[in-house]
Amino acid sequence: MARGAQHGAVTDPHDKDLGFERLVFFSDAIFAIAITILVLDLKLQVGSHGEILLGKLIPKLVGFVVSFGVTGLYWLAHHRLFKTLRSESSTLRVVNLVFLASVVFLAFPTSVISEYVAVPWAVIFYALSVTSTGLLMAILILVARHSEMMRPGETKGGTWVLFLRSLGPPLVFSASCLWVDQDPTVAMLLWITLPVVIRVLHFAGAQIGKRVDRRAVSARSD
Repeated sequence: MARGAQHGAVTDPHDKDLGFERLVFFSDAIFAIAITILVLDLKLQVGSHGEILLGKLIPKLVGFVVSFGVTGLYWLAHHRLFKTLRSESSTLRVVNLVFLASVVFLAFPTSVISEYVAVPWAVIFYALSVTSTGLLMAILILVARHSEMMRPGETKGGTWVLFLRSLGPPLVFSASCLWVDQDPTVAMLLWITLPVVIRVLHFAGAQIGKRVDRRAVSARSD
């Protein structure tokens, strides 16, 4: 028994559960902080005669709403992923930290695009920031969805659903960069298609997942 402990073997299942719970709680706390930071840019602009300049506040409100929605979607995706897991690994912890760092960083491009509304370089900077966060989410899913870390009943087919859904933000925001030269405003308007794209990818992932799971069942029966 002592020899097993010396080589780092886990002997107490409670320690394993506690490590997973700490990872989930820490992640939720970071998301809460990231969303809270977004509101810091919402400050009233007052003119020389004390009047409130609502026109200058509107771009910041738009930036807040967009980034709140994007961050919320990432939290939902993160929650959906970890609900399918029962344990974690050192690799998962590292990748999760990198992903969370990109989520917190979104507050900076949000402040940039709120200050430089529809300016091409600002739109591209924001879109690429959201894209990189989405790609990290996709990597996180691939790292996490291993049989030894998944809950009973989870399948490779389910991994396809989560993975394809995660590609929604990268596809939409990177594609919007192609429109920036023509019209930055149109490029930004393309972002509202994100929920539709995610639904389409979810459907595609579900169809692929069913085929993958059927093949796996057939292979086991043979």
